[in-house]
Amino acid sequence: MTNMAGEPVWYELMTQDLSATRPFYMNVVRWKIGRSPEELEGVGDYEFIMREDGGLTGGAIQLTDEMTAGGARPMWTVYFAADDVDAAVARVKELGGSVLMEAHDLGDIGRLAFVADPHGIPFYLMRGNSPEKSQVYDTASTSFGQCGWNELTTPDLDASLAFYGELLGFAVNERMTMPGDAGDYCFLDLGDLRLGAAMTASDAWPAGWKPYFRVADVDGAKSAVDANGGKVLMGPHEVPGDEMILVAHDPEGSTFGLVAPKKA
Repeated sequence: MTNMAGEPVWYELMTQDLSATRPFYMNVVRWKIGRSPEELEGVGDYEFIMREDGGLTGGAIQLTDEMTAGGARPMWTVYFAADDVDAAVARVKELGGSVLMEAHDLGDIGRLAFVADPHGIPFYLMRGNSPEKSQVYDTASTSFGQCGWNELTTPDLDASLAFYGELLGFAVNERMTMPGDAGDYCFLDLGDLRLGAAMTASDAWPAGWKPYFRVADVDGAKSAVDANGGKVLMGPHEVPGDEMILVAHDPEGSTFGLVAPKKA
């Protein structure tokens, strides 16, 4: 992949029951989720998340008993690009993070590692072998099903900003004060690319990375969440940029967001 280090290059859903979770997202986000039409070496029993325009958003994997015993749980995770995965893993350790899965080659796809920041928030580091740039994340895109925002909630905002700044080069050039005692909403930039934002975790907003996926109609998506066993946690409500967002749990409790154009 030709993405710059620190850029999101893949999104992955970990689920206890893919056969049950698959229709939820197919109805809410209008994805197609299934095996790749091509046999890809090294991916095992893995399903791909495909948008209506034919592009990929990421993948979905059903947790094995071994993975669950090791502490894995249903959740969304982000893959961040790394120029040198092994060096990045070493830096994670130096900065107080931990390694959940050591760096290894995944067939012809690339080299990756599963790590956690000092607060236990997991994410992947990856160097892909493809000569093409991953386009799973794009703030300017109007492609439904694509990720349009990445949000980090953390128990120690300043410490997390320092960690990701040192490891991946994230910078905070703009902050927005939120109502009440919620603290600052810190926008995360990587060069000229706005990745998303970081905020302090709370009982209502547990620690973790949360992707926001684009949909055509936020009200229709809310109805689909309710009708398919999910739970809306926030919204829909308007945000800057003439957009509407909501945050929800899928039937297994994995947290994700949705973003849609504001209706005229």
